[in-house]
Amino acid sequence: MNNCKPISKIDMSALGTIPDCIVVKKVLEGDTELFEILLRRYNELLFRTIRSYMDRPSDIDDVMQDTYIKAFQKLYQFKNESLFSTWLIRIGINEALQRKRKSKRYQTVDISNEKEIIQIADMSIMNPERKTMHAESVQMVEKAIDLLPEKYKIVYMLKEVQDLEISEISNSLGLSNSNVKVRLHRARNMMKDAIMKFSDAKNAFEFGNSKCDRLVDQVMAKIQKLTRN
Repeated sequence: MNNCKPISKIDMSALGTIPDCIVVKKVLEGDTELFEILLRRYNELLFRTIRSYMDRPSDIDDVMQDTYIKAFQKLYQFKNESLFSTWLIRIGINEALQRKRKSKRYQTVDISNEKEIIQIADMSIMNPERKTMHAESVQMVEKAIDLLPEKYKIVYMLKEVQDLEISEISNSLGLSNSNVKVRLHRARNMMKDAIMKFSDAKNAFEFGNSKCDRLVDQVMAKIQKLTRN
């Protein structure tokens, strides 16, 4: 739960440090432009969450926008009884699953098929182009993650890529801590030691810079239309 203390005036130079609950309170009081803080704070988390359920960029973009709009419209329902990120993840997953139910193109692939595993070369003979090798290894991690069955993919994405606590993943997915740990253990085995040893999963599925700015602009434009009506 966020540890929040009411403040009378927001210091615009310290927007990044304002607790979520204060931002929510200010938005509900009419400072709707401050909703952008939440977008920029959780864009990558939401992207990685939605990316666990679908892979087509246009679908991910639509679901992210739908999630933020629904979160904005239902913001009054957020009671600060859990982390805002947990609340947002739940909305995002529901939106993604609704989109998937309407589409037949999404099917999970079982990584148990050994032929589907992408092997990574021994880094002990790595060439001088470290950046290129790093980018390629991250690509391989992403491909391996895409092969995970859905129920393992979301757990792996939230823990290994997004680095959330087990308790928050448990609350977000409605699972017990032990169930999350079991799924995470199985997902790690599926990913294969070679991929995790020679790659940096923390950089997978980044959502920043121009991607972040574009989504923020789109969502805030929709919010402005909503507030004018």
